[in-house]
Amino acid sequence: MSTKPSLDIERRGVLKLGGAAALAGLVGGRTLVEPGTAQEDADEDGETELVKTICSHCAVGCGLKMEVENDTVVGQQAWKDHPINQGGLCSKGASQAQTVNSPRRLKEPVKKEDGEWVPLSWDEAMDEIADELLRVREEYGPDSTMWMGSAKISNEEAYLFRKLAAFYGTNNVDHQARICHSTTVAGLANTWGFGAMTQSVNDVQHADANLIIGHNPAEAHPVMMRYIQKARQNGGDVIVAEPRFTKTAAHADDYVRFRPGTDIAFINGLLHHIVFNLEAHDEEFLEDRVYDWESAKANIEEYDLETVSDITWVDEEDLKDVAETLVESDVSTVEWSMGSTQHTTGTQNIRSYAILNLALGDTGQVGGGNNPVRGHDNVQGATDVCVLSHHLPGYYGLDDGAWDHWTNVWSETPSTSGTITREELLEDHFHNKEMMNKEGLTDSRWFEGALEDDERRGDLYQPNPVKAVMVWGHSLNSISEMKRLKRALENVDLVVGVDPFPGLAGTLADREDGIILLPAATRQEGSGSVTATNRSVQWRYQAVTPRHNSRTDFDMLTDLAERLGFGEHFDYDEVEEVTNEINLGIRSIGLIGQTPERIKAHMENSHVFSSETLRAEVRDDHELAGEYFGLPWPCWHEDHPGTPILYRDSVHPAEGGLDFRARWGTEAPDGETLLRNSYEPDWWDGEIEGVPQYPGYATELPDGSTPAAPTTPIEYALSEDHSVYDAAQAVDGVNAADFAAYDNEQPDPPTGRGRARARAWNLPDEVPKHREPVETPRKDLIDEYPNYELQEDFYRLDLDNRGAQVERRDLVDEFEFVLTTGRQVEHQGGGATTRNTMGTANRAPMMYAEIHPNVANELNVDTGEWIWVKTDPGRMLVQARVTERVNDEEVFLPFHWGGLFEGESYVDDYPEGTEPLVIGDSANIGTSVGYDVVTNMQATKVTLCGLERASADEIPELPEKQQAYQTQRGFEKR
Repeated sequence: MSTKPSLDIERRGVLKLGGAAALAGLVGGRTLVEPGTAQEDADEDGETELVKTICSHCAVGCGLKMEVENDTVVGQQAWKDHPINQGGLCSKGASQAQTVNSPRRLKEPVKKEDGEWVPLSWDEAMDEIADELLRVREEYGPDSTMWMGSAKISNEEAYLFRKLAAFYGTNNVDHQARICHSTTVAGLANTWGFGAMTQSVNDVQHADANLIIGHNPAEAHPVMMRYIQKARQNGGDVIVAEPRFTKTAAHADDYVRFRPGTDIAFINGLLHHIVFNLEAHDEEFLEDRVYDWESAKANIEEYDLETVSDITWVDEEDLKDVAETLVESDVSTVEWSMGSTQHTTGTQNIRSYAILNLALGDTGQVGGGNNPVRGHDNVQGATDVCVLSHHLPGYYGLDDGAWDHWTNVWSETPSTSGTITREELLEDHFHNKEMMNKEGLTDSRWFEGALEDDERRGDLYQPNPVKAVMVWGHSLNSISEMKRLKRALENVDLVVGVDPFPGLAGTLADREDGIILLPAATRQEGSGSVTATNRSVQWRYQAVTPRHNSRTDFDMLTDLAERLGFGEHFDYDEVEEVTNEINLGIRSIGLIGQTPERIKAHMENSHVFSSETLRAEVRDDHELAGEYFGLPWPCWHEDHPGTPILYRDSVHPAEGGLDFRARWGTEAPDGETLLRNSYEPDWWDGEIEGVPQYPGYATELPDGSTPAAPTTPIEYALSEDHSVYDAAQAVDGVNAADFAAYDNEQPDPPTGRGRARARAWNLPDEVPKHREPVETPRKDLIDEYPNYELQEDFYRLDLDNRGAQVERRDLVDEFEFVLTTGRQVEHQGGGATTRNTMGTANRAPMMYAEIHPNVANELNVDTGEWIWVKTDPGRMLVQARVTERVNDEEVFLPFHWGGLFEGESYVDDYPEGTEPLVIGDSANIGTSVGYDVVTNMQATKVTLCGLERASADEIPELPEKQQAYQTQRGFEKR
């Protein structure tokens, strides 16, 4: 088979970038740009077109330029004036051109028939998929499908995916955010209103203290490390708290090793020292802006240093040192990723970080806040448009009001020709009203919906089991309990996999037929917007037309909608029309002002934005004056500058200021106020009062032809001459008398001015408490700190962490080590792309287990030799990596691998020519059976395991290239 990229498709010109040369002058040491000019974007010799794009790996949002000649990517160059990365890229970002041109891509639609892969035309493939989906819907009902969406596709495509599931008639739709940061969203949204990063990666450089916990940015988000290092250069302290000594820990001022799964005890221990020993908490901030601090304080009192040291294995002096460093800093931040989120207590872990930040009074200011750093390039955006089983786009929920809003949007948008009401959608598409309003199955446990004879499943709270699954841009090896997942794939009638590289969707199941794979274009072969981890929205331009016989996700989704019978709601002419529909509908979080024109203007004028503040450094009469790069949401209308720092009340809301969201009303169940105390900011002559959300701000629509125009409640909120009461009088359907008490004319965020909640009365734990993991080495603590009791009908399944914990009480007697998982700098997600790209596969050609030298000596193994990692759910055959990064009680596995399953290769199941360059057993074959009790997040960071040296006859045959790569790297296969 040819190793050259196919170019046998109709050619058409790619979008040209650039514009008039910039006219610049130096004033006061800053480069200023005249209005209406943009930076020229072409290489020096003018022969190669340079197309600006955004890296398709992690969510930092790095820019780069693809070199294009004759509709072919021939290389890539640095985008040096991109304000986030200033041209810098990690090994993954530097491999983008190789990914586009990889000969191992899926080149045409195929289906499995009698055990063989058979090519299909696009019409044949799409017809067969549509026919099967319609058959399943007719025979079993719409809820007998699972729609697994993607954090890799654009905002527009992710929005279409969620809309498509809605019109098919099911809420069984989810994506990778469920298994990476769903607990972040729940934890933060239930504390102060929005479930997102409060700062930017750039703003971290201004922190005086940065507590990095459950995050390894040196490998997971390497470009972010420049700002962490800048903070140190500025005199700030970097503290890493982590079970494993990571590459980030090597760059820190202080490193604290704690037992996996004890984050809450660790944070409560810091708070105990801050509050009770040092009395250094910010009482004024807590009094003015936080609800029920006293409940949190009473809980913290139980976590004295001696108790916390016993739970966490951290010395009391180390706890004191970290707490005192945070107290001595002027402003601090807490930063985390999946090491913190993937726990049964994940939501409460994140709540504890937020409460620490509140106690110090460091929320909502430059250098201070909470930073959940997202993993995939558009996981923030895909979450915002809610490829989620418990929300409609924009986090509107699933109640009748949410459906009314979205059917109104889908009728009012000029982007499509269809109209529909909630009643019509219910009658013609959904099984019944209960299912329409019911949370769907989740990404993390959907497979239980397809396992009728599974001994652990319990009840299924929907009419029939899952019979078809759409795996759209999703790596299945990122899901825990993979042995049960594999059986589910073998039990359904239809599996559809959509990706540039065939992943586990087409290869993991042991079946002869019933699988169809569709070749998706890469991220550089389509266009659309993506949202970085800091909420900035950027435009990814199309560099080249799709290679081989692949198609963009936009084309496939609109095509499938037409074949399923609701094409009039998907008859967009171009991607930008979907962006406009998002602007029209997602008003709750302010995805309004990020119009295609404004986003593109930022891309074309990236050089005017500061890498310190993200603000445009231009003259006041410049069209970008006052704007922040990427218009980070909330961006309330077409002239709003964006909000770079959430909850910053020291800035006028029309200029990017915000306050804690008053999303829980004005009064708590105990009668206490949920509105903040009055204050006197520098930008206002007089007092600003606490007020509720402006009525109708999230549901009143402008004219569809001007989707980013300010509506009455938004206009009144930002105005200095109107009040909440004025807005209530002006908005139809609102009882103005309910808002009569709020008649103070003042500028506000449309989300009001509320309090953060130290106590969240709607969560299983109202304040964060330590609970032992389902699998724990400390069985003596199980009854004192039990995991959560049985929950029935939880995302359509039962969840019994406590039962699983009791059942596994003595597991430590058999499995003595604690297994945790994480990332490698060279690989991304499930690794389907990076393990098929030469530059990254060559640099990291080995799936391994990190084990301590003492453990290696006991096993009599060295680096590169094969061992079994055995757990209760499964076992993984991997190569040893002997290192002191882990202690002698812990084992670490990277989670990017596939191609082996419990030591057996399945590379022969890939379509010819698409076999991965490097393969390995998947870590999630063996990860824990616990799940977070708020979001159904999988608990992959604490599992008990045992180790055993593999025998010679158990060692698998690796691909020749992988063997060569390992030899080059000094890892001989033994």
